[in-house]
Amino acid sequence: MIRIRNIGIIAHIDAGKTTVSERFLYYSGKEYRMGEVHDGSAHMDWLVEEQERGITITSAATTFEWLDTMVNLIDTPGHVDFTAEVERSLRVLDGAVGVFCGVAGVQAQSETVWRQANYYQVPRIALINKLDRVGADYYRVVNVIAEELNCRLLPINIPVGIESDFRGVVDLITMRQLTFDEESLGADVLDSDIDDDMKETAELWRGDLIDKIADHDEEVMEKVIEGAEVSEELLRQAIRRGTLDQFWVPVLGGSALGNKGIQPLLDAVIHYLPSPSDVETIVGRDPKSGKPVQVKCGADAPFCGLLFKIQIDPHGELLYMRIYSGSIEKGKTAMNPRTGKRERINSMYRMHANSREAMQVAVAGDIIAMNGPRYSGTGDTFCDAKNQVLLEEPVFPETVISMAIEPRSSSDREKLQEVLDRIAREDPTFHIEVNRETGQFVMSGMGELHLEVIRNRLERDFKVNANIGKPRVAYRQMVAREGSSSVRIERQLGGKDHFGEVRITLSPMPPEDSSASMVEWEEGPPAIAPEWRKAVEDAVHSCLTGGGDLGFPFIRVQARIQLPPVTPETTEMGLTVAARDAFEGAHKKAGDLLLEPLMAFEVTTPEEYFGAVHQDLVRRRAQIEKVDLVQDLRKIAGRVPMAEVFGYTTSLRSLSQGRASVSLEPIGFAEAPEEVAERFRY
Repeated sequence: MIRIRNIGIIAHIDAGKTTVSERFLYYSGKEYRMGEVHDGSAHMDWLVEEQERGITITSAATTFEWLDTMVNLIDTPGHVDFTAEVERSLRVLDGAVGVFCGVAGVQAQSETVWRQANYYQVPRIALINKLDRVGADYYRVVNVIAEELNCRLLPINIPVGIESDFRGVVDLITMRQLTFDEESLGADVLDSDIDDDMKETAELWRGDLIDKIADHDEEVMEKVIEGAEVSEELLRQAIRRGTLDQFWVPVLGGSALGNKGIQPLLDAVIHYLPSPSDVETIVGRDPKSGKPVQVKCGADAPFCGLLFKIQIDPHGELLYMRIYSGSIEKGKTAMNPRTGKRERINSMYRMHANSREAMQVAVAGDIIAMNGPRYSGTGDTFCDAKNQVLLEEPVFPETVISMAIEPRSSSDREKLQEVLDRIAREDPTFHIEVNRETGQFVMSGMGELHLEVIRNRLERDFKVNANIGKPRVAYRQMVAREGSSSVRIERQLGGKDHFGEVRITLSPMPPEDSSASMVEWEEGPPAIAPEWRKAVEDAVHSCLTGGGDLGFPFIRVQARIQLPPVTPETTEMGLTVAARDAFEGAHKKAGDLLLEPLMAFEVTTPEEYFGAVHQDLVRRRAQIEKVDLVQDLRKIAGRVPMAEVFGYTTSLRSLSQGRASVSLEPIGFAEAPEEVAERFRY
């Protein structure tokens, strides 16, 4: 049976993720030339937008072999606007490589992706990259990662030389020095004795490594107590056990752009990260009862897989699936328990960025792309019809920014609607709705760059003729207190008599409960026709998304519905109208609060500009939570309303003569000051 590793590369933007991926492909023989991000030749950044900007926008999958193991690799974006790509990738991966800058250490998005990996309980190894840069310090960054990300680090190699003198690493498992031949672009690795000036340091770190392992592993502890030599194989087994238990994170050093330290990282991926067979079962739930179900993993179990990504282009769409158990053949059908439909898989592919290799059969552990399914979306489960189960879906954040778009002519409207719907199907953090007053489409996303990329795709890839507005903040609202209203409807609508009576109670939910809203029945579902019940629920949902007095959708609101006994005169339309009127009455009694999206920020600025940058942040209503001095740079962290940081990057460059940088990440919503709310009241 072929060995498999399903891994992702996660990091802050510009930490070197794609450069590491390109070295993986080159050294494994998958590619004959080494792609580079800075000149737009990276194989994994295949979108035109990625090549122009020099950043990863969409997660790209590839497969290569190393140490007789097939590695399925997903290279994820580092920019916060595309965090959904990281979220859905980590949901289906068995392990991850976290890449950190050897100068900057832990950056804003480093924390975000690490937190996502914690949520999905993904074992990790870490690479401290860019050790050939001025100011790089492997040992300092090891301490910073351990402190700021609250994890145990286990350095398994240490650098030889610093900054421009960085030339290799000492492997603390084998106690050998590895240097990387420049003429072969690092492909030839020289294995030698440790330099004399490194021996003492290497012995100290080797001793620390064995002590840490012995504290956690009984087999190694026995060897240490006996005074016996701990073998390489025993050390690797112990490190692997601790990594799979997520007790520690093995750490290595290197320079991807300098072609140093990548082969030891690849070895570590095989030695220490889990294979699909290391997970015996996963937890799903029964589609009918909702109760937890244990799903046995492995090739001999019933088929089960999770659809985690949809990729569209002008010619069609590809659906990406991780297979957890059983197998599936090209041309066969699988059940989607959410929709109750069977979906035919017309073709299957093993992906290499945007190129495809056809497959006839896919088995447990495979990550594949496919054509065929029409009614399934991101987060859906495909399974055997006789063994139906729903797997956990990826969780995506709320959108925080919106932009109006309208067709240039009535004939373009249908095409625009179709394209926007396709993009929304692909991207779970992109939402589209129609403004009832203006008739404009309103696009919502995760940030200015997110919507700018979508706008460019509309114009360049899909040739859409549309007028596109400027980005604006996606505010939300919630009720201030509990309010109830009971409405009885007796009227003629469309020439027919309609009757209905509904009571609605609205109450605020705590922020920690959810960012969404809940609609439920006060005393359980009433004894009426299911279509009537759904009509009432749909009316309430429509009111929650319709905007209320402030004009924005509601979040953190619990809407409880109560119906008195229905009479022969009761109609579906009467109940629907009564529900809408009751919602409005309850809303007026409950009052409303405007919620504005908040951004976590981290500004890094030279000391001489600290005063001006700090003063500007305070003016923008920023709550400054931490100020650190790292070498000669100030790091300012906190939270700030999104409305105050539109175009902030340009302002920051002006304040610091282009030497300061900022990272921004959406972190939820908070109550806006009354003077802000007053701008939106009718």
